[in-house]
Amino acid sequence: MTKFTKALALPILSAGFLGAVALGLAGTAAAQGPQGSGNLYSPDTYATPAPGMKPGWHNHHGPQRVTILQGQ
Repeated sequence: MTKFTKALALPILSAGFLGAVALGLAGTAAAQGPQGSGNLYSPDTYATPAPGMKPGWHNHHGPQRVTILQGQ
């Protein structure tokens, strides 16, 4: 193989590989179920929070969470 042939073959092989990947992903996306079928599932009842828990992000992360888990 000459240098010119190698330089010409690499872009063609790369384009073929990327095309195959794109077709594979398109097939996977098309395999999903129908969109907008109207089946929405959400809970009708909600659990009551634990008695010792405080609301808010900062009460459930960092040192405060370690203190809660240790039972202090």
